[in-house]
Amino acid sequence: MTDEERAERIEGIVGVIAELTRLKERHAVMTRHAVAPDGVELAAYTALFALVKGGPMRSSALAEQIHTDPSTASRYVTTLTNLGYAERTADPSDRRAALVSATEAGEAKVAFIREQRNEKLRPLMEEWTDEEIDQFVVLGNRALLQFEQALKLMRGGE
Repeated sequence: MTDEERAERIEGIVGVIAELTRLKERHAVMTRHAVAPDGVELAAYTALFALVKGGPMRSSALAEQIHTDPSTASRYVTTLTNLGYAERTADPSDRRAALVSATEAGEAKVAFIREQRNEKLRPLMEEWTDEEIDQFVVLGNRALLQFEQALKLMRGGE
């Protein structure tokens, strides 16, 4: 493959990323102030999903994981705690700090949201084979990892 052919392929990837970004931005605008039926700001569920997936963590780690500032993460934690979806406990490695974790109710909420989301997405994926879905996930995760590494390098190797 020539350098020019490789460049064309890379442009194809950039085009897909640009379109995905555009869709994500549209979705963000549509849901920025949206509230779920239980009164929770939809963005707070990002924190709940991260807690279910990643287990107990400090609020600062949660903020980093969901790509938001610490004050926003703290607000999400307060909301989720008030609803019984999350809880704070003392960090055994530093009693001055707290760990945040999902409760059983929080885990059940995540399972319910996933079920609802999957029901909506299932018809959109009917034309995809299981192998295509698996390949998309593998390649998508690989691309995300490499783009994260590139971002770190551009920020000075954090």
